[in-house]
Amino acid sequence: MYRCQLCNRVSRPGERATKVVTERRPAEYPSRGKAQKGRPGSRSKFQDDPGGAGYEIAKEAVMCPTCAQEHLAKEAAQEADSLGI
Repeated sequence: MYRCQLCNRVSRPGERATKVVTERRPAEYPSRGKAQKGRPGSRSKFQDDPGGAGYEIAKEAVMCPTCAQEHLAKEAAQEADSLGI
C-alpha cells in the first residue's frame, strides 16, 4: 500500500503504483577518453565515451493509476500545444 503524492489517497491492497516524471532538467556530459572496455577476449581494447547532452529526471512522484493517466494526458496536451499540433 502507498499514498498517492498527487491526490493524497491511500491505495487499496494490491493496487500498483506508477512512478511519473514531474520535472526534468537539461544535462551535459563531457567526453571521456578510454572509458569503455571493449569486447571480452584475449586483448581488451578501451574505447572513448563521446559524452553528450540531453535531459535527466529532476523529480519523480508515486501516483495511483487514475492520477497517473490524468497527469500523462495533461502533459501530452501541453506538449502538443507547444508544438502547434
